[in-house]
Amino acid sequence: MRLQFNADRQSILVLLLVFVGSVCTSSLVPAMGLYIVEGLSQEPWKVSIYSAIVIGLTMVNNRFFGEQIDRGTNVGRMLDVSIVSFLVATLALASYQSYLLLVTIGALFLSLSNAAFSTAFTFGRLHAEKAGLDVIKFNSWLRISTSLAWMIGPAIAFTIIGLWGFQTMFLVSALFGCVWFVIRQLSVPRGFLSPQRRSEVKSGGLGSNGLLLIAAISCLFFSITNSLYLMVMPLYFVQEVGLPYYAPGLSLSAKCFVEVPAIFLAAVLARRFGERNVLYLSAAVGIVTFFAIVRVETVFQMLVISALEGFYYGLFAGVGITFVQSFAGGRMGRATSMYVNSLFLGGAVGGISMGFIASGFDYRAVVWVSAGCAFFALVMLFATRGADNKRQNPATGIS
Repeated sequence: MRLQFNADRQSILVLLLVFVGSVCTSSLVPAMGLYIVEGLSQEPWKVSIYSAIVIGLTMVNNRFFGEQIDRGTNVGRMLDVSIVSFLVATLALASYQSYLLLVTIGALFLSLSNAAFSTAFTFGRLHAEKAGLDVIKFNSWLRISTSLAWMIGPAIAFTIIGLWGFQTMFLVSALFGCVWFVIRQLSVPRGFLSPQRRSEVKSGGLGSNGLLLIAAISCLFFSITNSLYLMVMPLYFVQEVGLPYYAPGLSLSAKCFVEVPAIFLAAVLARRFGERNVLYLSAAVGIVTFFAIVRVETVFQMLVISALEGFYYGLFAGVGITFVQSFAGGRMGRATSMYVNSLFLGGAVGGISMGFIASGFDYRAVVWVSAGCAFFALVMLFATRGADNKRQNPATGIS
């Protein structure tokens, strides 16, 4: 199977919107733990406080933005709110470095900027439907755009931190935000409104709240796994393993480099074996990956294991949203919202847990807990085995 779409100008701009927005996000998220501990000289548990505030607010904002989209609110204006919030946050943090500022003004505006993730992906799906594109394939391209951005953003951020410090990193992120704002003006048609969604109830167990919830919980554990490791990785490699400052950015670049073809492969495997079986493989590879990470001692070993990490997460990223949407029963907006919220909730749980686990034990213990969460994701996937395998295809409506 070839993952392709009509390379029209509008489709390219939509992908560019997601790409630039992801570069902005990825230039901040992985570095915040290191910024709090080393830049602001705070204890690791304060990373958990920051994460809880930001992701909690993000989930609230994400739900509100999603409801507004379903009601036909102007999508461009909602994206403008998120992008301007990103600029306010980065410029404020560059001007005055304070933990109090970070958990108040910074957290508020960063949470508003995070709502752009679900808004942009929803807009991408609406564009695909309107243009008559294959939704599953175009979703894959959206995820690939995100992965490519994560190859660039963290590497640039950590390199700048090592050379010029955190203040410069925030200023460069703000510059990316300006580019993001320009791309938004070009990519979203003026006055673009989403069609209002209507729920449908399917027979044969389709759209079952229980099955949808279990599917979302499996994604929640995948998200916790990734969040725990993403938050601890810079601190673990720099402070505990003793690798250089550029290592965390290099690790993320290697992960995302492999993640892109893994997303392609996930779509191929899902067509042949089903989304659930692809996720089985993802969870199993994830467990093996984290068992290997605790034995890393050199940059070369880190790169090899980071590639394996990219493979497991690429498989999940490629089919996770399709897996959850397959239980939608016509309520696609609700299913997509549950998937996105599972990612943010996982980020909250992972962010909060990382600080306390690291403070109580060490950074290596956080990696072990990540392996445990990957195992629980596998368990939850087994709990969906009784579902009707002839679920509705979310892209075509064909069973």
